Amino acid sequence: MRVLVFGVDGLAFRVLQPMMQAGYLPHFQALQREGFSAILESKYPPLTPPAWMSLVTGLKPAKHGVYDFWLYDEQGEGRLVTRRRGGSAIWNMLSEYGKAVIVVNVPLTYPPEAVRGVLLSGIQGASERGNFTYPAALRAELLTHVPDYRVDVDVTAVVQGRLTPAQAAVQVLEQRIKAIQYLLTEKPWDFTFITFCAADYLQHLCWEAVQAQRPDVLRYYQLLDEALGMAWSYLGDNGMLFVVSDHGFQGAHTRFAINEYLWRRGWFRHSQRASYYRNVLTAMGKHALNSLGLLDYGRALKLRLSHRQGQALTRVKPYLTRQEQVAAGVSVASWSCSSAAFADLCITDTSSTQRIADLRGELTALVDPVRGEPLIAAIYGTEIFGYGPFAPQEEHLLLLPTEGYTFTPSLGQPQCWLREHHLYGTHHKDGVLYAWGAGIRAGIQGQAAEIYDLVPTILHAMQLPIPSELDGRIIDEMFVPNSTSAGMAAERNIVADKLKLLRRREV
Repeated sequence: MRVLVFGVDGLAFRVLQPMMQAGYLPHFQALQREGFSAILESKYPPLTPPAWMSLVTGLKPAKHGVYDFWLYDEQGEGRLVTRRRGGSAIWNMLSEYGKAVIVVNVPLTYPPEAVRGVLLSGIQGASERGNFTYPAALRAELLTHVPDYRVDVDVTAVVQGRLTPAQAAVQVLEQRIKAIQYLLTEKPWDFTFITFCAADYLQHLCWEAVQAQRPDVLRYYQLLDEALGMAWSYLGDNGMLFVVSDHGFQGAHTRFAINEYLWRRGWFRHSQRASYYRNVLTAMGKHALNSLGLLDYGRALKLRLSHRQGQALTRVKPYLTRQEQVAAGVSVASWSCSSAAFADLCITDTSSTQRIADLRGELTALVDPVRGEPLIAAIYGTEIFGYGPFAPQEEHLLLLPTEGYTFTPSLGQPQCWLREHHLYGTHHKDGVLYAWGAGIRAGIQGQAAEIYDLVPTILHAMQLPIPSELDGRIIDEMFVPNSTSAGMAAERNIVADKLKLLRRREV
């Protein structure tokens, strides 16, 4: 039995459903009609690096070690994360079980790791000009057949005005389809995991155009639908297809300056008042760039300059250095909260349990003075990241905003509630899950699943042992009762599975 995972960064039902109703996405329509669908929740946090790593490992961040785009080094400087720090990905597990795998463009897979098959690294790593393939010889082979292959969208061309965001997204997708078709045809495989990341980029920059189904933007989703149909055709009647996203998307009308609020309320300790007023000037400049629609281009370009020489960018500047974060006491250190609609408050002072409870209560009580809506939809403590070798040392409060809101870490804002002139595309916790194949229920919408439930569910469907350390569960409601796939039972004996694996290795 072949299994194929079709991953799309930032795909959301609120994007798909109107396009399906208009008849633009026939393969997604067929999948919804013939397969199982559910919301795939991504909450801890709803951000590309930790979400994809939880999705491919079945683990929470405390075990795979990825929380953001960057990690602090010994000097307290931000270093771009290009690989998970712990745990095994689904393709590692399947390689051990003797399955041939193809992995294409999954984020944070650089440098490419050895698998029983082939792997093309994804974003957050080297470009196509670097060594992005396993085996290394595959690079020349691939570029011979797909000479214009790109790991990521050509942000430089967008900034220079040579391409629009929609054109850049379509360009990279067209080449990705050619590469996938070549690999699926020419390489042996039992399992394939392919990822398309330009949807996230497009929705950040063109959210209102996506919602309006503007023709140039719609072309990307129609091409994505064609890619789905092409990949699906390789499975046959006995195959199994999963379509997943690392998080959903929404339009935000208001940003809340969370560090500014913490500073004004005395939670954030800023060492020098002069530094604060320098931040005021910086904030004014960024506000001017944002009003011209240039701020997000600049941030995207900064993150993707790693492609200049084909090497991974290793040094970047989060909003606060580690030293500044420690000195602040309570702060949000990362720019990621602005685009991903969450705020990870790191509490580095020796706050008492009561003081943290007071802060939680204060944040819960925040209400938009214009709209009368609460800012915060949910607050989670440090335990939400799970337990493992990479669990945070300090206390954290993870804030998820009410729909329509996001955060900015900027200090120096004239006010905390910052209104957007248009809907700003940002992340949402509700991602997408579709499943199709033998033993999977057809035309059924299930209850919400968690992002780390995918790995145990795939292993279960393939009748393979499930490691006991996984944080996810088998999505039992996906399967037809008493089917061959479901017959393995959710209460599978973990010890027996491990003994079975040991016997296979001895053979």
